[in-house]
Amino acid sequence: MNATRISAGIVGRAAEEALEPLFERLRAIAATGMPLGAVPGLRPPGDGWAAVGELTVPPHDRLGELVGAVERQWDAPAHVAAALWWKSFSYWSTLPAVLGWALNRRVPVPAPDTTMVRTIAEEPRMQVAATEFRVVTGDTGELGEVIAGTLLRDLHAPLIEALHALTRAGRRGLWGSVAEALADPLIWFADDLVDDPAAAARALLDAVGEPVAGLVELPGPRRRTCCLWVTLPGREPCSTCCVTGEGNARAGS
Repeated sequence: MNATRISAGIVGRAAEEALEPLFERLRAIAATGMPLGAVPGLRPPGDGWAAVGELTVPPHDRLGELVGAVERQWDAPAHVAAALWWKSFSYWSTLPAVLGWALNRRVPVPAPDTTMVRTIAEEPRMQVAATEFRVVTGDTGELGEVIAGTLLRDLHAPLIEALHALTRAGRRGLWGSVAEALADPLIWFADDLVDDPAAAARALLDAVGEPVAGLVELPGPRRRTCCLWVTLPGREPCSTCCVTGEGNARAGS
């Protein structure tokens, strides 16, 4: 990854101005009434927020509280609750990057100390926001490298390791949720922005590469790993389920 390119990205007020089309898109989604876990302006309103970097620090007490809330909500075993919490977090923390890529190739670069998350009472039960913005532009290959190095390596990978240490949730299944989060929004939220959503998803996943390469079948999308929702009694499989490939649950749920 080109660290110099990232450090030289657009910052501060200029970054917020560069992200205004993304903010408008998020506001439009929220206006439809669809549950949205990415705050439309990406700034954290109210209280109850935790920096993602704090969640990765042993003994992971704060992360355990967040996973515990999902355990109680769905009466789920700890490793299943961890996978479901992660499916939601990975989706909403990835959505701004995917939409920015589709809109105008302006991708917000996350950092563990400025990416915030909190639990809310209403669906989708989680919100993700940021206290600072940095934006990087480029072609698909360059931005795939940026997403792999920042969103996946710096933000997601430490949380995956923390969830694995806390609950023994399988790493590959957790990375499968990240792969789904890179592909699914192009089909559900950005189909009017690209000529072929499945082809765009394939191009983005190919550009990002490992560790998400090969974890989603397209044009579905259909996962090659299980998010574990279907293991809960009486639950319908997700629309991307690797068990049946059929169902009604949204990927961000």
